[in-house]
Amino acid sequence: MRCKEAQKWILRSLDGALPAELKKDLDDHAGGCARCAKLRRDYGTILGRLREGGEVEPLPYFWPRLDARIREEERQEPWTVWLRWSRRAIPVSLLLIGFFIGAIAFLSPAIDEEMSQPEALLLRNVNPLAETNTLFEEQKIENKSMMIMFAGNEQLPSRRYAP
Repeated sequence: MRCKEAQKWILRSLDGALPAELKKDLDDHAGGCARCAKLRRDYGTILGRLREGGEVEPLPYFWPRLDARIREEERQEPWTVWLRWSRRAIPVSLLLIGFFIGAIAFLSPAIDEEMSQPEALLLRNVNPLAETNTLFEEQKIENKSMMIMFAGNEQLPSRRYAP
């Protein structure tokens, strides 16, 4: 029998509620283990004094020490109340914040972005280079150059400040 098992069965043996085979194993273990034997004696002494029913006198300075501990706990109570409250409030508040952020993200309208001209042409299944091809098919070089410049100005957005 191990010490843990013996310590578990010591109190039952003092109450007389231990089966005979376990009591024999406990006696054998307590005979060889000084720690368990001392624990058995201590428990027996405590149980004997409790059964006598006599008034037990507290140790000297018991009441002043008890009073000091009670006052110390009263001083620490606001901190412990806050600690108990925060253990419950922090997860709930994080859950609520997450819920609101999710609701805002889910319910907010989608931002409509303007498509560029090549994107619009591709969406309509039109070749974006069709205008350029027509310009290159022209025979005159001056017309080609002028048309390329004008086509380039129309496609690029203006970067000038317009009041």
